[in-house]
Amino acid sequence: MNKRFALWGGLALAMAVVAFAMVRFASEDPSVPQAEPAVANSDTGITVNSVDRDAADILAPRERDWQKGNPDAGVVVVKYSDFQCPACRFYASMDDQLSQELAEDALFIYRHFPLRNFQYSRLAARFSEAAGRQGQFWEMHDLIFINQQRWSRGDAESIFRVFAESLELDMEQLERDLEDPELMERIESDYRDGQRLGVRAVPTIYINGVHAQGINSLEAYRDLILSK
Repeated sequence: MNKRFALWGGLALAMAVVAFAMVRFASEDPSVPQAEPAVANSDTGITVNSVDRDAADILAPRERDWQKGNPDAGVVVVKYSDFQCPACRFYASMDDQLSQELAEDALFIYRHFPLRNFQYSRLAARFSEAAGRQGQFWEMHDLIFINQQRWSRGDAESIFRVFAESLELDMEQLERDLEDPELMERIESDYRDGQRLGVRAVPTIYINGVHAQGINSLEAYRDLILSK
């Protein structure tokens, strides 16, 4: 586990970018629903937002979801995320570790919410989905996040293809899948659901249907999951 976690570059290196990246707006569209008023947990410093019944339906695990952990666990963590967002990389590293530590206690779900102000967000999401069709979503997910600083500077598509080759994907199938409208609709469907929930910044995390904010350390994240 320590070797795997080290690949993420450690939590300390990512902490400096979290405050900046998490405030990026997902949409300027005033029609996007707003989150419910936050309620602070004075013991942890974490805030939670209640969600209504429609939101609970959206947040229920789906067969199509990319999942890690125990499908029968009592705790479900749903995260809306963007591959080019630095804060999302920070949380991906924590999810990677906690999904191993708490493999029997929680189910972790990844959903796409590519921000329009990041140049390569949707392209990265498409490559992850195409890899997923060959059974390697999480492997591509990890490569994209771990190497975020490299491809976010440019030449992203070529770099993603190198990742695909390193995973020994069928490249002809990959090319077909990248252009498949159903694959792109899968990403946009996640995005629309996020808008319906009132997601405006990434990552946005829901634990058992409750919007959690202010998770700024691995320990706080772990404790919140174990408290459910």
